[in-house]
Amino acid sequence: MKKRLIACILATAMLIGCLAACGGNKESSAVSNEPSSQSGADEPSSKTSAPENDGTRDINGLTLPITPEKTEISVLMVFESNVVEDPNEIAGVQAMEEATNVHVNWMFYGQTEMMEKFNQMMATGEFFDVMFPGGTSSYSGGYQQGIEDGVLIDMDPYIKKYMPNYMALLESNPEAKKQAAYDDGLMHSVRVLRGTDENLKVPGAFLGPAIRADLLEKMGEDVPETVDQLHTLLVKCKEAGMAAPMTLQGDGGTSLSLAWGVNTDWSTNFWQYDEKTGKVYYAPFAENWDAYLDTMRDWYAEGLIDKNFTVGSPVMSGDYSNYENDQSMFIDTWFNFLMGNEIYKQGYISNENVNLVPLTGIVLHPGDPTIWCGNESYVSQEIYVTTEAEDKIDVVSKWIDYHYTTEGLRYKYYGIEGESYTLDSSGEVTYTDAVLNDPNGLSIGDALGKYAMRSYFGYQSETAENSAAIAAAEGGSVSLIEASQVWSSADVTIHVPPATLSQEESEFINTYITDIQTMLQERMTKYILGTDTSSHDEFREKLKASQIEECTARWQAAVDRYNAR
Repeated sequence: MKKRLIACILATAMLIGCLAACGGNKESSAVSNEPSSQSGADEPSSKTSAPENDGTRDINGLTLPITPEKTEISVLMVFESNVVEDPNEIAGVQAMEEATNVHVNWMFYGQTEMMEKFNQMMATGEFFDVMFPGGTSSYSGGYQQGIEDGVLIDMDPYIKKYMPNYMALLESNPEAKKQAAYDDGLMHSVRVLRGTDENLKVPGAFLGPAIRADLLEKMGEDVPETVDQLHTLLVKCKEAGMAAPMTLQGDGGTSLSLAWGVNTDWSTNFWQYDEKTGKVYYAPFAENWDAYLDTMRDWYAEGLIDKNFTVGSPVMSGDYSNYENDQSMFIDTWFNFLMGNEIYKQGYISNENVNLVPLTGIVLHPGDPTIWCGNESYVSQEIYVTTEAEDKIDVVSKWIDYHYTTEGLRYKYYGIEGESYTLDSSGEVTYTDAVLNDPNGLSIGDALGKYAMRSYFGYQSETAENSAAIAAAEGGSVSLIEASQVWSSADVTIHVPPATLSQEESEFINTYITDIQTMLQERMTKYILGTDTSSHDEFREKLKASQIEECTARWQAAVDRYNAR
Protein backbone atom coordinates (compact mmCIF):
# COMPACT_ATOMS: atom_id res chain seq x y z
CA MET A 1 0.00 0.00 0.00
CA LYS A 2 2.78 2.42 0.93
CA LYS A 3 4.67 1.74 -2.32
CA ARG A 4 1.51 2.31 -4.35
CA LEU A 5 0.88 5.66 -2.68
CA ILE A 6 4.47 6.84 -3.11
CA ALA A 7 4.33 5.86 -6.80
CA CYS A 8 1.16 7.91 -7.11
CA ILE A 9 2.88 10.87 -5.51
CA LEU A 10 5.80 10.58 -7.95
CA ALA A 11 3.44 10.45 -10.90
CA THR A 12 1.54 13.47 -9.65
CA ALA A 13 4.77 15.31 -8.96
CA MET A 14 5.72 14.76 -12.57
CA LEU A 15 2.60 16.74 -13.61
CA ILE A 16 3.12 19.68 -11.34
CA GLY A 17 6.85 19.87 -10.93
CA CYS A 18 7.30 20.41 -7.26
CA LEU A 19 5.95 19.30 -3.89
CA ALA A 20 4.58 22.56 -2.51
CA ALA A 21 1.32 24.43 -2.36
CA CYS A 22 1.96 24.92 -6.04
CA GLY A 23 -0.01 25.26 -9.23
CA GLY A 24 -1.82 27.96 -11.13
CA ASN A 25 -5.02 29.13 -12.63
CA LYS A 26 -3.95 31.55 -15.33
CA GLU A 27 -5.41 30.79 -18.74
CA SER A 28 -4.26 32.11 -22.06
CA SER A 29 -6.65 33.56 -24.55
CA ALA A 30 -8.26 31.06 -26.88
CA VAL A 31 -5.69 29.37 -29.09
CA SER A 32 -5.77 31.11 -32.43
CA ASN A 33 -4.98 27.97 -34.39
CA GLU A 34 -6.60 25.34 -32.21
CA PRO A 35 -5.92 21.86 -33.63
CA SER A 36 -8.87 19.98 -35.00
CA SER A 37 -10.80 16.90 -34.00
CA GLN A 38 -11.30 13.95 -36.27
CA SER A 39 -14.98 14.21 -35.44
CA GLY A 40 -15.61 17.33 -37.47
CA ALA A 41 -17.17 18.99 -34.41
CA ASP A 42 -17.49 22.75 -34.77
CA GLU A 43 -14.64 23.91 -32.48
CA PRO A 44 -13.19 27.44 -32.16
CA SER A 45 -10.65 28.15 -34.91
CA SER A 46 -10.32 24.49 -35.90
CA LYS A 47 -8.47 24.17 -39.17
CA THR A 48 -8.62 20.66 -40.54
CA SER A 49 -9.02 20.25 -44.26
CA ALA A 50 -11.13 17.53 -45.83
CA PRO A 51 -9.16 14.63 -47.33
CA GLU A 52 -7.59 15.43 -50.70
CA ASN A 53 -7.91 13.14 -53.69
CA ASP A 54 -4.62 11.51 -52.74
CA GLY A 55 -5.98 10.74 -49.26
CA THR A 56 -3.98 13.40 -47.44
CA ARG A 57 -5.45 16.01 -45.12
CA ASP A 58 -4.13 19.03 -43.30
CA ILE A 59 -4.19 20.14 -39.65
CA ASN A 60 -2.92 23.72 -39.44
CA GLY A 61 -0.09 22.94 -41.85
CA LEU A 62 0.66 19.41 -40.68
CA THR A 63 -0.10 17.04 -43.55
CA LEU A 64 -1.45 13.62 -42.66
CA PRO A 65 -0.36 10.98 -43.09
CA ILE A 66 3.07 12.26 -42.11
CA THR A 67 4.86 9.91 -44.49
CA PRO A 68 3.56 8.01 -47.55
CA GLU A 69 5.25 4.80 -46.46
CA LYS A 70 5.08 3.26 -43.01
CA THR A 71 8.01 4.54 -40.96
CA GLU A 72 9.18 3.16 -37.63
CA ILE A 73 10.55 5.22 -34.77
CA SER A 74 11.69 4.22 -31.29
CA VAL A 75 10.36 5.94 -28.19
CA LEU A 76 11.29 5.61 -24.51
CA MET A 77 8.47 6.67 -22.21
CA VAL A 78 7.04 6.27 -18.73
CA PHE A 79 4.03 3.97 -19.03
CA GLU A 80 2.16 1.76 -16.57
CA SER A 81 -1.08 -0.11 -17.18
CA ASN A 82 -3.21 -2.72 -15.47
CA VAL A 83 -4.92 -3.78 -18.69
CA VAL A 84 -2.42 -3.81 -21.58
CA GLU A 85 1.16 -5.01 -21.85
CA ASP A 86 2.17 -2.86 -24.83
CA PRO A 87 0.94 0.64 -25.75
CA ASN A 88 0.41 -0.58 -29.31
CA GLU A 89 -2.50 -2.65 -27.99
CA ILE A 90 -4.37 0.55 -27.11
CA ALA A 91 -7.07 1.55 -29.59
CA GLY A 92 -6.17 5.25 -29.51
CA VAL A 93 -2.49 4.50 -30.17
CA GLN A 94 -3.49 2.32 -33.12
CA ALA A 95 -5.64 5.16 -34.47
CA MET A 96 -2.71 7.58 -34.15
CA GLU A 97 -0.54 5.18 -36.12
CA GLU A 98 -3.19 4.94 -38.84
CA ALA A 99 -3.48 8.74 -39.00
CA THR A 100 0.27 9.41 -39.11
CA ASN A 101 1.56 6.23 -40.82
CA VAL A 102 4.25 6.10 -38.11
CA HIS A 103 4.72 2.89 -36.13
CA VAL A 104 6.27 3.31 -32.69
CA ASN A 105 8.55 0.72 -31.14
CA TRP A 106 8.06 1.50 -27.47
CA MET A 107 10.44 0.99 -24.60
CA PHE A 108 8.65 1.79 -21.38
CA TYR A 109 9.09 1.60 -17.62
CA GLY A 110 7.14 2.70 -14.58
CA GLN A 111 8.08 6.07 -13.11
CA THR A 112 10.13 4.73 -10.21
CA GLU A 113 12.02 2.23 -12.39
CA MET A 114 12.63 4.84 -15.09
CA MET A 115 14.83 6.91 -12.79
CA GLU A 116 17.37 4.08 -12.60
CA LYS A 117 17.00 2.89 -16.19
CA PHE A 118 17.41 6.32 -17.76
CA ASN A 119 20.66 6.98 -15.95
CA GLN A 120 21.95 3.57 -17.03
CA MET A 121 21.05 4.31 -20.65
CA MET A 122 22.84 7.64 -20.57
CA ALA A 123 25.93 5.93 -19.17
CA THR A 124 25.95 3.08 -21.70
CA GLY A 125 24.84 5.06 -24.77
CA GLU A 126 21.58 3.18 -25.24
CA PHE A 127 19.52 5.81 -27.04
CA PHE A 128 16.12 5.91 -28.73
CA ASP A 129 14.85 8.35 -31.35
CA VAL A 130 12.69 10.05 -28.71
CA MET A 131 13.27 9.77 -24.97
CA PHE A 132 10.77 11.00 -22.41
CA PRO A 133 11.82 9.80 -18.95
CA GLY A 134 9.34 11.91 -17.00
CA GLY A 135 9.81 14.64 -14.45
CA THR A 136 12.14 12.78 -12.10
CA SER A 137 14.96 12.17 -14.60
CA SER A 138 16.90 14.53 -16.84
CA TYR A 139 19.99 14.76 -19.02
CA SER A 140 23.00 15.71 -16.95
CA GLY A 141 23.87 19.33 -17.62
CA GLY A 142 20.62 20.03 -19.44
CA TYR A 143 19.44 19.81 -23.04
CA GLN A 144 22.01 22.22 -24.42
CA GLN A 145 24.78 20.12 -22.89
CA GLY A 146 23.26 17.11 -24.64
CA ILE A 147 23.54 19.00 -27.93
CA GLU A 148 27.20 19.78 -27.22
CA ASP A 149 27.78 16.14 -26.31
CA GLY A 150 26.42 15.03 -29.68
CA VAL A 151 23.61 13.09 -28.03
CA LEU A 152 20.61 15.40 -28.49
CA ILE A 153 19.41 17.27 -31.58
CA ASP A 154 18.98 21.03 -31.54
CA MET A 155 15.27 21.15 -32.35
CA ASP A 156 14.90 24.89 -32.97
CA PRO A 157 15.05 24.76 -36.80
CA TYR A 158 12.91 21.63 -36.94
CA ILE A 159 10.25 23.02 -34.59
CA LYS A 160 9.90 26.05 -36.84
CA LYS A 161 9.88 23.98 -40.04
CA TYR A 162 7.90 20.87 -39.12
CA MET A 163 5.79 21.67 -36.02
CA PRO A 164 3.06 24.18 -36.90
CA ASN A 165 0.64 23.10 -34.17
CA TYR A 166 3.24 23.38 -31.41
CA MET A 167 4.22 26.81 -32.72
CA ALA A 168 0.58 27.94 -32.94
CA LEU A 169 0.04 27.14 -29.26
CA LEU A 170 3.14 29.10 -28.26
CA GLU A 171 2.19 32.03 -30.48
CA SER A 172 -1.16 32.17 -28.68
CA ASN A 173 0.53 32.94 -25.36
CA PRO A 174 3.64 35.18 -25.12
CA GLU A 175 4.49 33.98 -21.61
CA ALA A 176 4.38 30.34 -22.71
CA LYS A 177 6.57 31.17 -25.70
CA LYS A 178 9.05 32.86 -23.37
CA GLN A 179 9.08 29.83 -21.07
CA ALA A 180 9.58 27.41 -23.97
CA ALA A 181 12.66 29.29 -25.17
CA TYR A 182 16.17 29.29 -23.74
CA ASP A 183 18.21 32.30 -22.70
CA ASP A 184 19.42 32.82 -26.28
CA GLY A 185 15.81 33.02 -27.47
CA LEU A 186 15.92 29.70 -29.33
CA MET A 187 13.78 26.62 -28.71
CA HIS A 188 16.46 23.96 -28.48
CA SER A 189 14.00 21.34 -27.23
CA VAL A 190 10.33 20.52 -27.57
CA ARG A 191 8.52 21.02 -24.27
CA VAL A 192 5.38 19.54 -22.79
CA LEU A 193 2.71 22.25 -22.93
CA ARG A 194 0.00 22.41 -20.29
CA GLY A 195 -3.58 23.58 -20.35
CA THR A 196 -7.19 22.52 -20.81
CA ASP A 197 -8.75 20.91 -23.87
CA GLU A 198 -9.21 24.44 -25.23
CA ASN A 199 -6.44 26.72 -23.93
CA LEU A 200 -2.97 26.85 -22.48
CA LYS A 201 -3.29 27.12 -18.70
CA VAL A 202 -1.02 26.89 -15.69
CA PRO A 203 -1.93 23.64 -13.90
CA GLY A 204 -3.70 23.47 -10.57
CA ALA A 205 -1.98 22.59 -7.30
CA PHE A 206 -1.86 19.00 -6.14
CA LEU A 207 -1.16 19.67 -2.48
CA GLY A 208 -1.58 22.31 0.18
CA PRO A 209 -2.91 22.99 3.69
CA ALA A 210 -6.10 21.28 4.87
CA ILE A 211 -8.34 21.25 7.91
CA ARG A 212 -10.70 18.68 9.43
CA ALA A 213 -14.08 20.20 8.55
CA ASP A 214 -15.95 17.48 10.46
CA LEU A 215 -14.10 18.24 13.70
CA LEU A 216 -14.44 21.98 13.13
CA GLU A 217 -18.21 21.61 12.83
CA LYS A 218 -18.35 19.36 15.88
CA MET A 219 -16.52 22.01 17.93
CA GLY A 220 -18.68 24.82 16.54
CA GLU A 221 -15.64 26.74 15.35
CA ASP A 222 -15.06 28.84 12.23
CA VAL A 223 -12.34 28.25 9.65
CA PRO A 224 -9.27 30.22 10.80
CA GLU A 225 -7.95 32.87 8.43
CA THR A 226 -5.00 34.31 10.35
CA VAL A 227 -2.10 32.85 12.31
CA ASP A 228 -3.57 34.17 15.58
CA GLN A 229 -6.96 32.60 14.81
CA LEU A 230 -5.28 29.30 14.02
CA HIS A 231 -3.34 29.45 17.28
CA THR A 232 -6.55 30.04 19.24
CA LEU A 233 -8.18 27.08 17.50
CA LEU A 234 -5.20 24.78 18.15
CA VAL A 235 -5.24 25.69 21.84
CA LYS A 236 -8.94 24.72 22.01
CA CYS A 237 -8.11 21.44 20.24
CA LYS A 238 -5.46 20.64 22.82
CA GLU A 239 -7.83 21.50 25.65
CA ALA A 240 -10.37 19.14 24.04
CA GLY A 241 -7.84 16.32 24.28
CA MET A 242 -6.22 16.27 20.83
CA ALA A 243 -2.64 15.02 21.00
CA ALA A 244 -1.50 16.53 17.69
CA PRO A 245 -3.65 19.55 16.80
CA MET A 246 -1.24 20.55 13.99
CA THR A 247 1.09 18.46 11.84
CA LEU A 248 4.44 19.34 10.31
CA GLN A 249 6.59 17.72 7.67
CA GLY A 250 9.35 15.47 8.94
CA ASP A 251 11.95 18.23 8.59
CA GLY A 252 9.84 20.86 10.34
CA GLY A 253 8.65 22.47 7.14
CA THR A 254 5.03 23.50 6.70
CA SER A 255 2.85 25.30 4.19
CA LEU A 256 1.91 27.58 7.11
CA SER A 257 5.34 29.20 6.69
CA LEU A 258 3.94 30.94 3.62
CA ALA A 259 1.96 33.20 5.98
CA TRP A 260 5.33 34.76 6.83
CA GLY A 261 6.40 34.78 3.18
CA VAL A 262 8.82 31.94 3.88
CA ASN A 263 9.30 28.84 1.72
CA THR A 264 9.94 25.62 3.67
CA ASP A 265 9.33 23.23 0.77
CA TRP A 266 12.19 20.72 0.59
CA SER A 267 11.55 19.85 -3.07
CA THR A 268 12.44 23.41 -4.15
CA ASN A 269 15.62 23.31 -2.04
CA PHE A 270 14.11 26.19 -0.02
CA TRP A 271 14.68 28.82 -2.72
CA GLN A 272 12.20 31.65 -3.04
CA TYR A 273 11.65 34.79 -5.08
CA ASP A 274 10.38 38.31 -4.49
CA GLU A 275 8.38 39.41 -7.54
CA LYS A 276 8.54 43.07 -6.52
CA THR A 277 12.33 43.27 -6.28
CA GLY A 278 13.21 40.45 -8.70
CA LYS A 279 15.51 38.95 -6.08
CA VAL A 280 16.16 35.28 -5.32
CA TYR A 281 16.53 34.31 -1.66
CA TYR A 282 17.44 31.25 0.32
CA ALA A 283 14.65 30.86 2.89
CA PRO A 284 16.67 31.57 6.08
CA PHE A 285 17.57 34.96 4.58
CA ALA A 286 13.91 35.93 4.07
CA GLU A 287 12.72 38.84 6.19
CA ASN A 288 10.39 36.83 8.44
CA TRP A 289 12.33 33.57 8.73
CA ASP A 290 13.22 34.15 12.39
CA ALA A 291 9.63 34.93 13.36
CA TYR A 292 8.28 31.86 11.56
CA LEU A 293 10.72 29.42 13.15
CA ASP A 294 10.35 30.99 16.60
CA THR A 295 6.57 30.55 16.32
CA MET A 296 6.86 26.88 15.43
CA ARG A 297 9.22 26.33 18.38
CA ASP A 298 6.76 28.06 20.72
CA TRP A 299 3.79 26.10 19.40
CA TYR A 300 5.68 22.83 19.76
CA ALA A 301 6.52 23.71 23.36
CA GLU A 302 2.82 24.44 23.96
CA GLY A 303 1.89 20.97 22.76
CA LEU A 304 0.08 22.23 19.67
CA ILE A 305 2.27 20.36 17.16
CA ASP A 306 2.48 16.61 16.77
CA LYS A 307 5.32 15.56 19.08
CA ASN A 308 6.22 12.80 16.61
CA PHE A 309 6.38 15.02 13.51
CA THR A 310 9.95 13.94 12.72
CA VAL A 311 8.74 10.52 11.52
CA GLY A 312 7.28 12.27 8.49
CA SER A 313 3.83 12.56 7.00
CA PRO A 314 1.54 9.52 6.87
CA VAL A 315 2.21 8.98 3.16
CA MET A 316 5.82 8.23 4.10
CA SER A 317 5.45 6.72 7.56
CA GLY A 318 2.21 4.84 6.93
CA ASP A 319 0.89 6.03 10.31
CA TYR A 320 -2.64 7.43 9.88
CA SER A 321 -3.56 7.16 13.57
CA ASN A 322 -4.01 10.92 13.97
CA TYR A 323 -6.77 10.74 11.36
CA GLU A 324 -8.20 7.48 12.60
CA ASN A 325 -8.48 8.79 16.15
CA ASP A 326 -9.39 12.45 15.45
CA GLN A 327 -6.16 13.79 16.92
CA SER A 328 -5.25 16.42 14.29
CA MET A 329 -7.15 19.52 13.16
CA PHE A 330 -4.78 21.53 10.93
CA ILE A 331 -3.01 19.33 8.40
CA ASP A 332 0.16 21.01 7.23
CA THR A 333 0.36 19.71 3.66
CA TRP A 334 -2.02 17.23 2.15
CA PHE A 335 -2.52 15.67 -1.28
CA ASN A 336 -5.53 16.38 -3.46
CA PHE A 337 -6.12 12.70 -4.20
CA LEU A 338 -6.69 12.09 -0.47
CA MET A 339 -8.98 15.03 0.23
CA GLY A 340 -12.57 14.81 1.46
CA ASN A 341 -12.95 11.33 2.90
CA GLU A 342 -10.75 9.64 0.31
CA ILE A 343 -8.36 8.21 2.90
CA TYR A 344 -11.38 6.32 4.26
CA LYS A 345 -12.65 5.33 0.82
CA GLN A 346 -9.22 4.12 -0.20
CA GLY A 347 -8.89 1.98 2.92
CA TYR A 348 -6.19 3.81 4.84
CA ILE A 349 -8.45 4.39 7.86
CA SER A 350 -11.79 3.06 9.13
CA ASN A 351 -13.02 6.47 10.35
CA GLU A 352 -15.72 7.32 7.82
CA ASN A 353 -16.39 10.75 9.35
CA VAL A 354 -13.08 12.25 8.23
CA ASN A 355 -13.64 15.23 5.93
CA LEU A 356 -10.51 17.06 4.89
CA VAL A 357 -11.11 20.39 3.15
CA PRO A 358 -8.51 22.68 1.56
CA LEU A 359 -7.48 26.12 2.79
CA THR A 360 -6.30 28.79 0.38
CA GLY A 361 -3.69 29.78 2.93
CA ILE A 362 -3.44 31.29 6.40
CA VAL A 363 -2.25 34.92 6.53
CA LEU A 364 -0.26 36.72 9.19
CA HIS A 365 -2.52 39.78 9.45
CA PRO A 366 -6.10 40.42 8.32
CA GLY A 367 -6.12 41.69 4.76
CA ASP A 368 -2.71 40.27 3.87
CA PRO A 369 -2.51 38.56 0.46
CA THR A 370 -2.48 34.78 0.55
CA ILE A 371 0.89 33.37 -0.54
CA TRP A 372 1.83 30.17 -2.27
CA CYS A 373 4.86 28.54 -3.80
CA GLY A 374 3.30 28.02 -7.22
CA ASN A 375 5.36 27.61 -10.37
CA GLU A 376 3.33 29.53 -12.93
CA SER A 377 4.68 27.70 -15.94
CA TYR A 378 2.81 26.69 -19.06
CA VAL A 379 5.64 24.35 -20.03
CA SER A 380 7.18 21.41 -18.25
CA GLN A 381 9.46 18.55 -19.24
CA GLU A 382 11.76 18.56 -22.22
CA ILE A 383 11.24 15.90 -24.86
CA TYR A 384 14.64 14.49 -25.76
CA VAL A 385 15.16 13.93 -29.48
CA THR A 386 18.46 12.10 -29.91
CA THR A 387 20.89 11.88 -32.80
CA GLU A 388 19.48 8.40 -33.45
CA ALA A 389 16.66 10.27 -35.23
CA GLU A 390 18.89 12.39 -37.52
CA ASP A 391 18.02 10.49 -40.69
CA LYS A 392 14.27 10.85 -40.06
CA ILE A 393 14.07 14.10 -38.14
CA ASP A 394 11.25 15.37 -40.33
CA VAL A 395 9.08 12.36 -39.51
CA VAL A 396 9.94 12.47 -35.80
CA SER A 397 9.24 16.22 -35.59
CA LYS A 398 5.88 15.90 -37.34
CA TRP A 399 4.94 12.89 -35.19
CA ILE A 400 5.64 14.92 -32.06
CA ASP A 401 3.67 17.86 -33.50
CA TYR A 402 0.64 15.60 -33.96
CA HIS A 403 0.47 15.32 -30.16
CA TYR A 404 -0.34 19.05 -30.01
CA THR A 405 -3.46 18.73 -32.17
CA THR A 406 -6.95 18.21 -30.78
CA GLU A 407 -7.19 15.02 -32.80
CA GLY A 408 -4.01 13.67 -31.23
CA LEU A 409 -5.10 14.85 -27.79
CA ARG A 410 -8.41 12.99 -28.03
CA TYR A 411 -6.82 9.77 -29.25
CA LYS A 412 -4.30 10.00 -26.39
CA TYR A 413 -6.72 10.90 -23.59
CA TYR A 414 -10.20 9.79 -24.61
CA GLY A 415 -9.69 6.98 -27.12
CA ILE A 416 -12.07 6.38 -30.01
CA GLU A 417 -15.12 8.54 -30.62
CA GLY A 418 -18.25 6.39 -30.67
CA GLU A 419 -16.52 3.58 -28.79
CA SER A 420 -15.05 5.04 -25.61
CA TYR A 421 -16.57 8.53 -25.75
CA THR A 422 -19.04 10.77 -27.56
CA LEU A 423 -19.00 14.48 -28.36
CA ASP A 424 -21.93 16.87 -28.14
CA SER A 425 -22.36 19.90 -30.37
CA SER A 426 -20.20 22.04 -28.08
CA GLY A 427 -17.35 19.53 -28.05
CA GLU A 428 -18.11 18.22 -24.55
CA VAL A 429 -16.78 14.68 -23.98
CA THR A 430 -18.98 12.00 -22.41
CA TYR A 431 -17.68 8.50 -21.80
CA THR A 432 -19.67 5.60 -23.20
CA ASP A 433 -21.04 2.63 -21.33
CA ALA A 434 -18.01 0.61 -22.46
CA VAL A 435 -15.93 2.79 -20.12
CA LEU A 436 -18.47 3.63 -17.43
CA ASN A 437 -19.73 0.07 -17.01
CA ASP A 438 -17.03 -2.30 -18.19
CA PRO A 439 -18.46 -5.84 -18.63
CA ASN A 440 -15.48 -7.27 -16.75
CA GLY A 441 -15.94 -4.93 -13.82
CA LEU A 442 -12.92 -2.76 -14.55
CA SER A 443 -12.75 0.67 -12.95
CA ILE A 444 -13.39 3.64 -15.24
CA GLY A 445 -9.67 4.39 -15.35
CA ASP A 446 -8.70 0.83 -16.25
CA ALA A 447 -11.52 0.47 -18.79
CA LEU A 448 -10.36 3.70 -20.42
CA GLY A 449 -6.84 2.27 -20.51
CA LYS A 450 -7.90 -0.07 -23.31
CA TYR A 451 -8.70 2.93 -25.48
CA ALA A 452 -6.35 5.73 -24.40
CA MET A 453 -2.69 5.88 -23.40
CA ARG A 454 -3.21 8.94 -21.15
CA SER A 455 0.47 9.86 -21.07
CA TYR A 456 1.96 13.27 -20.24
CA PHE A 457 3.80 13.38 -23.55
CA GLY A 458 3.16 16.37 -25.80
CA TYR A 459 0.13 18.37 -24.75
CA GLN A 460 -0.99 17.83 -21.17
CA SER A 461 -4.69 18.58 -20.68
CA GLU A 462 -5.99 19.17 -17.17
CA THR A 463 -9.54 18.75 -18.51
CA ALA A 464 -8.77 15.32 -19.92
CA GLU A 465 -6.76 14.17 -16.91
CA ASN A 466 -9.64 15.03 -14.58
CA SER A 467 -12.33 13.55 -16.80
CA ALA A 468 -12.16 9.98 -15.49
CA ALA A 469 -12.29 11.17 -11.85
CA ILE A 470 -15.29 13.35 -12.64
CA ALA A 471 -17.05 10.47 -14.37
CA ALA A 472 -16.47 8.23 -11.36
CA ALA A 473 -17.46 10.83 -8.75
CA GLU A 474 -20.66 10.57 -6.78
CA GLY A 475 -22.85 13.53 -7.67
CA GLY A 476 -20.12 15.03 -9.83
CA SER A 477 -18.21 16.40 -6.81
CA VAL A 478 -14.49 15.65 -7.03
CA SER A 479 -12.52 16.64 -3.94
CA LEU A 480 -9.27 16.24 -5.87
CA ILE A 481 -10.27 18.93 -8.38
CA GLU A 482 -11.92 21.21 -5.84
CA ALA A 483 -8.81 21.17 -3.62
CA SER A 484 -6.56 22.04 -6.55
CA GLN A 485 -8.75 25.02 -7.40
CA VAL A 486 -8.66 26.31 -3.81
CA TRP A 487 -4.90 25.92 -3.41
CA SER A 488 -4.30 27.54 -6.78
CA SER A 489 -6.31 30.64 -5.93
CA ALA A 490 -3.74 32.30 -3.65
CA ASP A 491 -2.76 35.87 -4.50
CA VAL A 492 1.04 35.86 -4.62
CA THR A 493 3.69 33.30 -5.50
CA ILE A 494 7.23 33.21 -4.11
CA HIS A 495 8.33 30.40 -6.41
CA VAL A 496 11.50 31.03 -8.41
CA PRO A 497 10.66 31.65 -12.11
CA PRO A 498 11.35 28.78 -14.56
CA ALA A 499 14.86 30.00 -15.38
CA THR A 500 17.54 27.86 -17.02
CA LEU A 501 20.81 27.38 -15.18
CA SER A 502 23.96 27.26 -17.27
CA GLN A 503 26.21 24.20 -17.06
CA GLU A 504 28.61 26.04 -14.75
CA GLU A 505 25.81 27.38 -12.57
CA SER A 506 24.15 23.99 -12.29
CA GLU A 507 27.38 22.20 -11.44
CA PHE A 508 28.35 24.80 -8.84
CA ILE A 509 24.98 24.74 -7.10
CA ASN A 510 24.79 20.93 -7.18
CA THR A 511 28.21 20.74 -5.54
CA TYR A 512 26.94 22.45 -2.40
CA ILE A 513 23.15 22.39 -2.26
CA THR A 514 22.65 18.86 -0.92
CA ASP A 515 24.80 19.56 2.14
CA ILE A 516 23.18 22.98 2.54
CA GLN A 517 19.69 21.52 2.36
CA THR A 518 20.57 18.81 4.89
CA MET A 519 22.01 21.44 7.20
CA LEU A 520 18.84 23.51 6.93
CA GLN A 521 16.50 20.58 7.51
CA GLU A 522 18.44 19.56 10.61
CA ARG A 523 18.36 23.16 11.82
CA MET A 524 14.58 23.42 11.46
CA THR A 525 13.95 20.13 13.22
CA LYS A 526 16.32 20.70 16.13
CA TYR A 527 15.29 24.32 16.62
CA ILE A 528 11.60 23.43 16.79
CA LEU A 529 12.35 20.58 19.19
CA GLY A 530 14.41 22.99 21.33
CA THR A 531 17.66 21.03 21.07
CA ASP A 532 19.44 23.65 18.94
CA THR A 533 19.64 26.91 20.89
CA SER A 534 22.05 28.77 18.62
CA SER A 535 20.85 32.05 17.13
CA HIS A 536 19.47 32.48 13.63
CA ASP A 537 22.37 34.77 12.77
CA GLU A 538 24.85 32.10 13.82
CA PHE A 539 23.12 29.60 11.53
CA ARG A 540 23.14 32.04 8.63
CA GLU A 541 26.88 32.44 9.05
CA LYS A 542 27.23 28.65 8.73
CA LEU A 543 25.23 28.80 5.50
CA LYS A 544 27.48 31.56 4.18
CA ALA A 545 30.53 29.43 4.96
CA SER A 546 28.91 26.65 2.92
CA GLN A 547 28.75 28.83 -0.23
CA ILE A 548 25.06 29.73 -0.06
CA GLU A 549 25.71 33.30 -1.20
CA GLU A 550 27.60 32.07 -4.26
CA CYS A 551 24.81 29.58 -5.04
CA THR A 552 22.21 32.33 -4.70
CA ALA A 553 24.18 34.59 -7.02
CA ARG A 554 24.10 31.92 -9.71
CA TRP A 555 20.36 31.46 -9.37
CA GLN A 556 19.97 35.23 -9.51
CA ALA A 557 21.97 35.41 -12.74
CA ALA A 558 19.78 32.71 -14.31
CA VAL A 559 16.59 34.49 -13.25
CA ASP A 560 17.90 37.82 -14.57
CA ARG A 561 18.52 36.19 -17.95
CA TYR A 562 15.04 34.68 -17.89
CA ASN A 563 13.42 38.01 -17.10
CA ALA A 564 15.36 39.58 -19.99
CA ARG A 565 14.12 37.05 -22.57
